[in-house]
Amino acid sequence: MLMRPFRVLAAGAAIAVLAAACAPTETPQGRAVTAAWARAADSGATGGAYLTIVNHDSVTVDLVSVATALAASAEVHESMQHDGMSHMMPRTSVRIGARDSLVMAPGGLHVMLNQLTRALAAGDSVPLTVRFSNGDSVLVRVPVRAP
Repeated sequence: MLMRPFRVLAAGAAIAVLAAACAPTETPQGRAVTAAWARAADSGATGGAYLTIVNHDSVTVDLVSVATALAASAEVHESMQHDGMSHMMPRTSVRIGARDSLVMAPGGLHVMLNQLTRALAAGDSVPLTVRFSNGDSVLVRVPVRAP
């Protein structure tokens, strides 16, 4: 009989932990980072991270940089097709309109994690600081998924 309440309590705690890990991170000014994930990658390799930034504010803002201690550098890049070939180019800023969203996804905008300082395995997380043109920044823990 005592096992059943313990199981319910343990299940409730697990759900709370998962909800906190997946919860959006928001600046006081109203920019939320949601749906974040990164690909598993080897140490020294290049990794990729994807996220959605929602601008709840009534003012347009630019995403101006990303940073992490787990890579030599982190940059916003955009993948595109030109003359039948795939290309990637860095973006120094990306505009996010008032009450609009910026969605990063494979094959489009993404965060390049250059020269990872350690391997990223499924279940890990990447601390990523996202900076905006108005001086706001937000720290996001980006969960790592298997490819």
